[in-house]
Amino acid sequence: MSRVTSVELDEEDAKYIEDLIREGRIRSLKEFVEKCVKFGKKYTLDRWQPGVFNVGPVRMVIIPRRVLELLISRLSEEDREAIGREMGEILRSLFFLYYRITPEENLELALKAMSENGIGEFILDSDGFIKVFHSVFPSKLVKAYLETALNVRLENIELKIDVQMFKIIGWSK
Repeated sequence: MSRVTSVELDEEDAKYIEDLIREGRIRSLKEFVEKCVKFGKKYTLDRWQPGVFNVGPVRMVIIPRRVLELLISRLSEEDREAIGREMGEILRSLFFLYYRITPEENLELALKAMSENGIGEFILDSDGFIKVFHSVFPSKLVKAYLETALNVRLENIELKIDVQMFKIIGWSK
Protein backbone atom coordinates (compact mmCIF):
# COMPACT_ATOMS: atom_id res chain seq x y z
CA MET A 1 0.00 0.00 0.00
CA SER A 2 1.27 3.48 -0.76
CA ARG A 3 0.14 6.95 0.18
CA VAL A 4 -0.15 10.08 -1.93
CA THR A 5 1.14 13.20 -0.23
CA SER A 6 2.29 16.67 -1.16
CA VAL A 7 5.30 18.61 0.01
CA GLU A 8 6.13 22.28 -0.42
CA LEU A 9 9.71 22.72 -1.68
CA ASP A 10 11.86 25.83 -1.75
CA GLU A 11 12.32 27.08 -5.30
CA GLU A 12 16.04 26.23 -5.23
CA ASP A 13 15.36 22.63 -4.13
CA ALA A 14 12.63 22.18 -6.75
CA LYS A 15 14.98 23.48 -9.46
CA TYR A 16 17.70 21.09 -8.29
CA ILE A 17 15.35 18.11 -8.65
CA GLU A 18 14.09 19.35 -12.02
CA ASP A 19 17.71 19.62 -13.22
CA LEU A 20 18.37 16.03 -12.12
CA ILE A 21 15.34 14.86 -14.09
CA ARG A 22 16.34 16.88 -17.17
CA GLU A 23 19.91 15.47 -17.01
CA GLY A 24 18.49 11.93 -16.79
CA ARG A 25 20.07 11.25 -13.39
CA ILE A 26 16.63 10.45 -11.95
CA ARG A 27 13.33 9.80 -13.68
CA SER A 28 10.91 11.62 -11.42
CA LEU A 29 10.30 13.43 -8.16
CA LYS A 30 8.81 10.18 -6.83
CA GLU A 31 12.05 8.29 -7.57
CA PHE A 32 14.11 11.03 -5.93
CA VAL A 33 11.99 11.04 -2.77
CA GLU A 34 12.01 7.22 -2.56
CA LYS A 35 15.83 7.14 -2.86
CA CYS A 36 16.18 9.82 -0.20
CA VAL A 37 13.86 8.00 2.21
CA LYS A 38 15.65 4.66 1.70
CA PHE A 39 19.02 6.35 2.22
CA GLY A 40 17.74 8.15 5.32
CA LYS A 41 16.37 4.96 6.86
CA LYS A 42 19.42 2.87 6.01
CA TYR A 43 21.92 5.41 7.34
CA THR A 44 19.73 6.60 10.25
CA LEU A 45 19.82 10.26 9.19
CA ASP A 46 17.26 11.08 11.86
CA ARG A 47 20.05 10.55 14.42
CA TRP A 48 22.66 12.69 12.69
CA GLN A 49 23.76 15.94 14.25
CA PRO A 50 25.99 18.60 12.69
CA GLY A 51 29.39 16.94 12.30
CA VAL A 52 28.31 13.69 13.99
CA PHE A 53 27.20 10.88 11.69
CA ASN A 54 26.06 7.65 13.31
CA VAL A 55 24.77 4.67 11.36
CA GLY A 56 23.15 2.57 14.03
CA PRO A 57 25.78 2.13 16.75
CA VAL A 58 28.69 3.00 14.42
CA ARG A 59 30.22 6.48 14.17
CA MET A 60 30.95 7.37 10.55
CA VAL A 61 33.43 9.95 9.36
CA ILE A 62 33.38 11.81 6.07
CA ILE A 63 36.87 12.85 5.00
CA PRO A 64 38.45 13.74 1.67
CA ARG A 65 40.04 10.78 -0.10
CA ARG A 66 43.37 12.64 -0.21
CA VAL A 67 43.45 12.73 3.61
CA LEU A 68 42.91 8.97 3.71
CA GLU A 69 45.67 8.45 1.12
CA LEU A 70 48.02 10.59 3.22
CA LEU A 71 47.35 8.48 6.33
CA ILE A 72 47.84 5.23 4.44
CA SER A 73 51.07 6.41 2.82
CA ARG A 74 52.65 6.66 6.27
CA LEU A 75 51.92 3.01 7.11
CA SER A 76 54.47 0.26 6.56
CA GLU A 77 53.50 -2.74 4.41
CA GLU A 78 53.19 -4.87 7.56
CA ASP A 79 50.98 -2.28 9.24
CA ARG A 80 48.74 -2.15 6.17
CA GLU A 81 48.14 -5.88 6.38
CA ALA A 82 47.53 -5.79 10.15
CA ILE A 83 45.10 -2.89 9.82
CA GLY A 84 43.28 -4.68 7.00
CA ARG A 85 42.81 -7.71 9.25
CA GLU A 86 41.53 -5.58 12.14
CA MET A 87 39.11 -3.82 9.79
CA GLY A 88 37.91 -7.24 8.61
CA GLU A 89 37.22 -8.33 12.20
CA ILE A 90 35.09 -5.23 12.75
CA LEU A 91 33.19 -5.90 9.55
CA ARG A 92 32.49 -9.53 10.54
CA SER A 93 30.89 -8.19 13.73
CA LEU A 94 28.77 -5.75 11.72
CA PHE A 95 27.66 -8.54 9.36
CA PHE A 96 26.38 -10.49 12.32
CA LEU A 97 24.84 -7.44 14.03
CA TYR A 98 22.91 -6.20 10.98
CA TYR A 99 22.30 -9.32 8.92
CA ARG A 100 22.59 -12.17 11.45
CA ILE A 101 24.78 -13.99 8.96
CA THR A 102 28.35 -14.99 8.58
CA PRO A 103 29.85 -14.11 5.19
CA GLU A 104 30.20 -17.82 4.39
CA GLU A 105 26.40 -18.11 4.46
CA ASN A 106 25.88 -15.34 1.92
CA LEU A 107 29.03 -14.10 0.22
CA GLU A 108 27.18 -11.93 -2.30
CA LEU A 109 25.22 -10.12 0.43
CA ALA A 110 28.46 -9.57 2.34
CA LEU A 111 30.15 -8.06 -0.73
CA LYS A 112 27.10 -5.87 -1.41
CA ALA A 113 27.23 -4.59 2.18
CA MET A 114 30.96 -3.93 1.82
CA SER A 115 30.31 -1.92 -1.35
CA GLU A 116 27.81 0.27 0.49
CA ASN A 117 30.46 1.35 3.01
CA GLY A 118 32.34 3.45 0.44
CA ILE A 119 35.62 1.51 0.48
CA GLY A 120 35.13 0.30 -3.08
CA GLU A 121 32.78 -1.67 -5.27
CA PHE A 122 33.16 -5.40 -4.52
CA ILE A 123 31.96 -7.86 -7.15
CA LEU A 124 32.11 -11.66 -7.15
CA ASP A 125 32.26 -13.13 -10.63
CA SER A 126 31.20 -16.62 -11.68
CA ASP A 127 34.82 -17.85 -11.78
CA GLY A 128 35.46 -17.19 -8.07
CA PHE A 129 37.27 -13.88 -8.47
CA ILE A 130 36.53 -10.86 -6.31
CA LYS A 131 37.03 -7.63 -8.23
CA VAL A 132 37.35 -4.34 -6.40
CA PHE A 133 36.66 -1.16 -8.35
CA HIS A 134 37.37 2.36 -7.06
CA SER A 135 39.15 1.10 -3.93
CA VAL A 136 40.31 3.75 -1.48
CA PHE A 137 42.87 1.38 0.03
CA PRO A 138 45.97 -0.34 -1.38
CA SER A 139 45.74 -3.94 -2.51
CA LYS A 140 47.63 -5.47 0.44
CA LEU A 141 45.26 -3.86 2.95
CA VAL A 142 42.17 -4.84 0.93
CA LYS A 143 43.36 -8.45 0.62
CA ALA A 144 43.78 -8.75 4.41
CA TYR A 145 40.43 -6.99 4.92
CA LEU A 146 38.62 -9.40 2.59
CA GLU A 147 40.32 -12.51 3.95
CA THR A 148 39.37 -11.68 7.52
CA ALA A 149 35.90 -10.27 6.87
CA LEU A 150 34.88 -13.11 4.54
CA ASN A 151 36.88 -15.92 6.16
CA VAL A 152 38.53 -16.81 2.84
CA ARG A 153 42.03 -17.34 1.52
CA LEU A 154 42.83 -15.19 -1.48
CA GLU A 155 45.48 -14.97 -4.15
CA ASN A 156 46.27 -11.46 -5.34
CA ILE A 157 46.06 -11.10 -9.13
CA GLU A 158 48.32 -8.27 -10.31
CA LEU A 159 46.65 -6.01 -12.87
CA LYS A 160 48.09 -3.00 -14.67
CA ILE A 161 44.82 -1.10 -14.33
CA ASP A 162 43.14 0.55 -11.37
CA VAL A 163 41.19 -2.56 -10.38
CA GLN A 164 42.10 -4.97 -7.60
CA MET A 165 41.43 -8.63 -8.24
CA PHE A 166 41.63 -11.61 -5.92
CA LYS A 167 41.02 -15.30 -6.59
CA ILE A 168 39.28 -17.25 -3.84
CA ILE A 169 41.54 -20.24 -3.21
CA GLY A 170 39.75 -21.62 -0.17
CA TRP A 171 37.96 -20.97 3.08
CA SER A 172 39.88 -20.25 6.28
CA LYS A 173 39.44 -22.53 9.24
